Amino acid sequence: AVPRTPPPRSPNPSPERTRSALAAAILSSSLTGQPWAIPPARPRSFCESGQSASFISKPNIRAALHARDRWSVDLGNHLHPSSPEHSEEELEIKEEEVESEEDREEHVYQTLDGQESCSVTEPAELQKLRQHAQELVDENDALKLTVHRLNVELSRYQTCFKPLSKQEMSMRSSRKKGVSVRGKLDMKYLSPLLLAYEDRMNEKDTLLQTIEEEVKRLRAHVEEVIKENEGLHDEIAKVGGVRQKDCHQLQQQAFLVLQENQVLIDQLEAQHVKAKARKSRHHSEVAKVWKQLMLLEAEKNSLQEDLDVSREEAQKNMREIQALQARLKDDVTFDEHFNITGKLRRQLEQEESRNKSEMEKLLRKLSSLQEENRTLALDKANLTADLKRLESELELKKQANRKAERRMSVLKRQREEYILKEEKTRHYMEAVLSVVEHVSREREHLIQMASVLQREKQGFINRIVNGTVRFGKLQEEIKFFSNLTQHEDLKKNE
Repeated sequence: AVPRTPPPRSPNPSPERTRSALAAAILSSSLTGQPWAIPPARPRSFCESGQSASFISKPNIRAALHARDRWSVDLGNHLHPSSPEHSEEELEIKEEEVESEEDREEHVYQTLDGQESCSVTEPAELQKLRQHAQELVDENDALKLTVHRLNVELSRYQTCFKPLSKQEMSMRSSRKKGVSVRGKLDMKYLSPLLLAYEDRMNEKDTLLQTIEEEVKRLRAHVEEVIKENEGLHDEIAKVGGVRQKDCHQLQQQAFLVLQENQVLIDQLEAQHVKAKARKSRHHSEVAKVWKQLMLLEAEKNSLQEDLDVSREEAQKNMREIQALQARLKDDVTFDEHFNITGKLRRQLEQEESRNKSEMEKLLRKLSSLQEENRTLALDKANLTADLKRLESELELKKQANRKAERRMSVLKRQREEYILKEEKTRHYMEAVLSVVEHVSREREHLIQMASVLQREKQGFINRIVNGTVRFGKLQEEIKFFSNLTQHEDLKKNE
């Protein structure tokens, strides 16, 4: 079975990039505790473009892929539980393979270090190298984050399950001191860690999905509420403002409802107090009756004990009489015996009559006590029925009170809405009044202008009339002068 490994979760992961030998070395060293030969970091310069180019060349990519495959295969082999059938030869073969792989990667890093001296290449290649270096940094950050999460999960897993053994503690101390624990690490402890980590991540993913669905539902609900609010605003705009009289009536109705609610609350409190008093009185009466019943029971028991004692005494007396009769059969004469037996018979009859009278008294007392008990049981049943009825009435009053409170809250909300509408209508009326005043001023101004224009029109008409009159007079004068000139011409021609 292939082990489930958690995907790297970096803030900005690069899409579909291959694991490098450096990333595989860091992850495998952090997971297995084996040392790897990593060269020290140097400041990069423009002359290292050849080295970066060789770093991303095909042989290095092949080596990186081989290292990644080897890491996944080793992890898949180690994640299975170790069985006692493994021999020392297999462990030695694995150690030799790890050492050969370390030598191969050391050779790769030496080849990388040997290619530092090179010339400056083109800017595009330099940009590619920088991008690749940034991807390596992102991948390193993602691996560090994965290692941190695995350590957190390991600590949680160890706290939930068993503590570390002495051998594991010695392995951890040797790892802290820098000693290689190659061949001592058992990877079977890492498989449940990875599974638990992946389960945790799946739980978080499902939680995120449920939260997203809830957010979508909430958004749809908010949109519905917004649409409903817009519809209500449109209806309010259609209906228009509320008059002052309606607001005053609503205020009066709200005040009456408040008074009614207060009266109901007072009645409910009074009934609650009465019910409490009745209940306490009922409890006290029940306690008294119970005490009386206990006393009567004690008295009955004492009387029963007295009756038993008297019966035992009577039987004892009878035995004594029989013994005396047997002893005095031969000694006592018949008359003495007759007298003694008569006396004893009379005493016995007196004792029996006294016992009968006492028994009748006790029976009468018992019957009276039973009657009282029955009456008390009836009273108790009546009181419990009254209590249940009062509780039902109290519950009905509470329901009525809750309904009144809900109605009050609705009326308060309507009152606030009406107050808001009144303020809006007041502002609207003020705006309308200002517009009316402005229109009235403009009307007066237009009336004044119309009167001025009328006066100007009248003067212009008067001037036109005077001009026409003058024009008529001038035409008459012209006709007159033309006639005069015609007469003069005729005279001259003659």
